Amino acid sequence: MRKEYTDAFAPRRREVEGGLVRHDGVRILTWERTYRLLTPLFGGGVEPRHADPLTAVRASEVRGQLRFWWRAVRGWQAQGSLKRLLALESRLFGSAGEGGASPLLVEVEPLEKGKEAHPFEDQPGRGFPRARRDVAHPYLAFPLQRTKQDSKNYPVRRGVRFRLRLRFPERVGDLDVKEELEAALWAWETFGGIGARTRRGFGALMREGSRPLGEAEIREKLRAYAREAGWPEGVPHLTPASLVRVVPLSWREVAEAYQAFRQSRREGQGRNRPGRSHWPEPDEVRRRTEQYAFHHKPQHPVRKFPRAQFGLPIIFHFKDREVHPDATLKPQAADRLASPLIFRPLAEKACVVAVLEAPRTPPGGVVLEWKGRECGVETRLSPEEAEKIEPLRARGGEPDPLRAFVMHLEARR
Repeated sequence: MRKEYTDAFAPRRREVEGGLVRHDGVRILTWERTYRLLTPLFGGGVEPRHADPLTAVRASEVRGQLRFWWRAVRGWQAQGSLKRLLALESRLFGSAGEGGASPLLVEVEPLEKGKEAHPFEDQPGRGFPRARRDVAHPYLAFPLQRTKQDSKNYPVRRGVRFRLRLRFPERVGDLDVKEELEAALWAWETFGGIGARTRRGFGALMREGSRPLGEAEIREKLRAYAREAGWPEGVPHLTPASLVRVVPLSWREVAEAYQAFRQSRREGQGRNRPGRSHWPEPDEVRRRTEQYAFHHKPQHPVRKFPRAQFGLPIIFHFKDREVHPDATLKPQAADRLASPLIFRPLAEKACVVAVLEAPRTPPGGVVLEWKGRECGVETRLSPEEAEKIEPLRARGGEPDPLRAFVMHLEARR
């Protein structure tokens, strides 16, 4: 490792054409790309829910994004070994160990820092802030809304542009650095973004001078960069066979469909008396906690928590908290489980939707926690159980809720 570090930064000489080379003849490449954000930047700074006050986009965050997306499309080269994956990754992006400096130099030049806008605004006489859908869909932006614990409505930043410069040796040993970074950049530009909640479309990138790729072109790129086998267990990734779709819908339309799918319920009796959820979780919370009003006894026949597969934690709030205490669905041995579902805009009327190949159940399983108590729960459905959940029954009894959501989107084309 020390030798590779020395080679990567060995003395250089200038080529006749003006390019840099190392003493061993390996070229030093410089790539420059300019990006604008299609959607607001959510956080992204050192402080949670705040953009960086100086640059809006930090070089360290770009490096982290490239590291993640390299792993997601090129991790198959580890041949199933997590140790080998980390070794390959450190050769590209560096590590904290001895001699672990990266041969990759990342520079970010802010071009437009953008302007702050608030997805939620307080109004006199209103107990809850008003959602500004022209800024961001409230179902996606809810972490920015004030709460009893935090009285501040947080802003996003719109209109961000920046220039990215990467400098690196064309290869390090037998590793083709150019090919690996091409794959990481493509995956980041297609599926990723900058800041927080990129899996729900915030901070979506558009490289200036490029055009949005169609579904067939994305699939072709996955065939070129990724493979079906070789991934270490537990590493989120995409393969040529992964569930990836491009739908002719705006980001707002996908957000509305996502909310309608996850909050699907029976018809109610007015705005303040919504119908029961089509999903089994609320009734199962009532059963597990043994607390519910006489007129609201649990009825759903399914005794599981399938929406956990969209990501954890999930907090269940009930209108009458004296009867129904809040409960939290969470990993037993961790704070959160990242959602395998990604959706983000590629253009004004085109969104890519992808489901990462990733664990749906965290190590140790999933628990329901309330009033200092907890119990283990099941999240996977059988086909028979899926037929009893309306949003899944409407998609042919699909037992995978993420796949059913993608089918739900496709039906809106």
